[in-house]
Amino acid sequence: MNVLGLMQLVDSGPTIGGYAHCFQINDLARRGLLRSEQQIVQLLEAGLKSSIGPSDGVAVGWAFKAARQGDLAELPQLASCLSGPQVPADIKAASLELGAHLWELSRRWDWAQAMHGQVDSLAPRTDLHHAMAFGALVSETTAQEVRAIALCLFSAAKAIIRAAVTAIPLDETVVLKLLSQLQGEITDLAYHCAACRPETIHALPPSQVVASVVNRW
Repeated sequence: MNVLGLMQLVDSGPTIGGYAHCFQINDLARRGLLRSEQQIVQLLEAGLKSSIGPSDGVAVGWAFKAARQGDLAELPQLASCLSGPQVPADIKAASLELGAHLWELSRRWDWAQAMHGQVDSLAPRTDLHHAMAFGALVSETTAQEVRAIALCLFSAAKAIIRAAVTAIPLDETVVLKLLSQLQGEITDLAYHCAACRPETIHALPPSQVVASVVNRW
């Protein structure tokens, strides 16, 4: 297991934008609707289960398997699922933004160079979504698919929690506290995603997720 690679992937998310923007973190905090640790967890649980898991979670598992099996030619077909109408425009935009960010960031990592050598030639011909970049890279750090998926979901959760903690604001120690609290649910979701096929990829619009959660507050 490549521990350094795992750590770099977990911390690879940008400090602004991405899925935190999709789920209106800054806007909810500014309006005084997002105020507590419990609310962060509720919003994140709904977002992971309804949007990020069924899209990125499923896709990263298939990208991981393609990379481990040396069959990266499958990535364009996976990209078509992630770019299809079953994924809302804001999730697609965030996925492409995060994919480009991660792919450029990983050029600095020695352990990722072999994967860049295989995928760089495909990138100009297909949309390089975050799950595809993450799945290809994480295959160089672990041999376990569920661990790879969980790491992707964990990374997304960490970025959203960080954004919420900054926007509310709360103490930075809350980030690790909430990630620990969500660990079991993320693992369960990773197992579920590993059993899904690319044609099942979909995502509920983040605006619907946010509205459903805010209505319970």
